[in-house]
Amino acid sequence: MTGRIRPLPHPDPFVEATRGYITRVGDELQAHGVPLSKIWLDPCHPRDATFVLGLQALVWNESEGFVLGGFVSGEPGVRTVLRDPVRLGEGALPDPRAVPALLERGAAERSPARTRPSTAGHDGFEDRLARYTVD
Repeated sequence: MTGRIRPLPHPDPFVEATRGYITRVGDELQAHGVPLSKIWLDPCHPRDATFVLGLQALVWNESEGFVLGGFVSGEPGVRTVLRDPVRLGEGALPDPRAVPALLERGAAERSPARTRPSTAGHDGFEDRLARYTVD
């Protein structure tokens, strides 16, 4: 696939550790025909990333997972604001291959939140995140 939209490297190593996972999710969305126009890594506490999908945005953060809503504002380094946000479920780090289906399901099935505190310590999250590398 050529012309993929991918997040740029982030200067903070803690935030940069999410780029492999976010890149994989972006690649999966694009492979499924999702109209993705921008991706960026956002601030931390919690770490998050934004996928702009036209008038909507999909935001991932390390404590809630994926949230979909109307894109109000946001840019690299500034927390994204969504209108009428809906959590898509499947925890904080769903398999990137599952995200297009979560997005398609969207608001049709509002999933109860399974949150992970951003201060969870060594709960295996960082190890799972590190499996995703940027090629």
